[in-house]
Amino acid sequence: MRIALIRARDPAGRGDRGFALIAAIIFLFVILILGASMVSQAVQEMSNASRIKKETAAFNLAEAGIDFAAWQLYNNGSDSLPQTWTRYPLTGGHFTVTAEEWGGTGNTILLTSDGVYQGWTSRVKVVGVFLDSPDGPQNPVFSHALFSDADLTMSGTFDLIGDVHANGNITIKGGPSVDGDVSAMGNIKNKGDPDITGDILDNQPRIPMPAIDLAYYRANATTILEGDQNFSNITDLDGITFVDGNATINGQFRGTGVVVVTGSVRVNGNATLVNPEDEFAIICAGGVRVNGSCRIEGWVYAHNVDVPSTFQGNGNAEIIGGVAADVIKCNGTLSVTYKQVDVEMPGNDAAPPQFDAVSWRRVR
Repeated sequence: MRIALIRARDPAGRGDRGFALIAAIIFLFVILILGASMVSQAVQEMSNASRIKKETAAFNLAEAGIDFAAWQLYNNGSDSLPQTWTRYPLTGGHFTVTAEEWGGTGNTILLTSDGVYQGWTSRVKVVGVFLDSPDGPQNPVFSHALFSDADLTMSGTFDLIGDVHANGNITIKGGPSVDGDVSAMGNIKNKGDPDITGDILDNQPRIPMPAIDLAYYRANATTILEGDQNFSNITDLDGITFVDGNATINGQFRGTGVVVVTGSVRVNGNATLVNPEDEFAIICAGGVRVNGSCRIEGWVYAHNVDVPSTFQGNGNAEIIGGVAADVIKCNGTLSVTYKQVDVEMPGNDAAPPQFDAVSWRRVR
């Protein structure tokens, strides 16, 4: 005897509808959990972004306080220390910076700057020194045929008459020729067969590069040129020619003076003097690039306190004067014959005492 179990059908499909309802409720619950998690994460990210914005703004204000104090010291000296300056409102915040003597010496200064933005405070401390006034009319930087504020590599394509110094390490490759001393704040690594007539001196004191006071040069300029300029043919000099832009040089100069360029300089040919008694120098904040074969009868100074300014030689460069730059790179032949500079270079004995930061620390 067979017994058959027959499931009763649900003609209305109420069981399927119940299962679908349960599945929909579970799915909705999962979506709500995910949504709540995403909302919580978004709120957290917004809070982090707001905190980072406030922290960054406060730090920038603290840095601005350091720059402001350095400017005050450069223009007014340190006779009235200790001194505190406060500036506000600045983009919704303010800074307070204090300058005081450090270490019991009159030329070493401690700057403490607090930047405040919407309840967030950042502090920066900087120790700096006033650069010693030069013994002669020019800064000690300009007593070298070649001066680098960073590491320097001298190859067999270097032919130098005069002293060389680097505020870093010096690496010698091949057979460069130096008729003078070679000194470095770091180490001198000899990997070649150089011809050096003078002393090889490592672990020497740092020689700070004087800042280019663009405001001073512009205020005292005899000629102000706005925008990019091309110096070709013959250019007459009489004191300071100020270029607010970039400059291209391929010509001659007559008279005595300096060309101060806020941007970059490209030397695409000769930059020579019309008369033997003329004097000429390039002072550049944005870097100097020498292309092809050229002869420069004057000094080249490339320096920037914010972004290192580079002297880059491509091809064959012959310079009668000297080169001083934050970074020196040469892909060709570099020949420098030192000549004393007699025009008004940065950091001369008539300029205000310059403040040089030697230690920087973020406290919070």
